[in-house]
Amino acid sequence: MSCSFNEFYKDRESDKKDGEKIPQKFYWELKYGGNKDDIYKLFGEKFFKVTDKGKLNELIDITNKIDPVQEYNLVKWETIIIKGTNARSQYFYVYDVKRGVEKTEESFTLEKDKDGNIKIVGYRVNQNF
Repeated sequence: MSCSFNEFYKDRESDKKDGEKIPQKFYWELKYGGNKDDIYKLFGEKFFKVTDKGKLNELIDITNKIDPVQEYNLVKWETIIIKGTNARSQYFYVYDVKRGVEKTEESFTLEKDKDGNIKIVGYRVNQNF
């Protein structure tokens, strides 16, 4: 027999703030950074299992051709934090991003890795939404 104990938290403001730092850093790197390695560090192993760095570069280049990021606004978010035997932390954010005269809707799925760092595991860009 086994016993498990878990605490479940959904959509806490403190969890939102913790996870939101990662997309904010991503947009900062796009606007002011320039070192792609700093962008790669924001993404987790799970992301790179399905998308290699070349594809990520391609996506970043394509979105920058639309126009560079001018501003971004959070329009939707969800968090699920489970502490205990079956611990898990997941975050989901959707941003409206202004890129010159164009707008994109960009979504991020994040998870805490085994070291406790929040990493991007999914990134999606929609134009003309």
